[in-house]
Amino acid sequence: MALHEGVRSYRQIKTLTERLLNEALADSDTPVQGELVLTQDDRLIRAAEDYADLFSLGARNSAALSLSLEDSK
Repeated sequence: MALHEGVRSYRQIKTLTERLLNEALADSDTPVQGELVLTQDDRLIRAAEDYADLFSLGARNSAALSLSLEDSK
């Protein structure tokens, strides 16, 4: 880094290092993104009632699979 910047003396290296450290510390203190509010209101999120048949089907298949695995023992 120092050679890339054309720095040759200890004093210049120290100054460059301190500058880079201060920039890194400033960047780490800067929030990346503001806090977002969690919401369940979106046109892509459906009500659980819309998935009732799917949930029931999954539960039935899971129960049937468990029974068939127990029977095969």
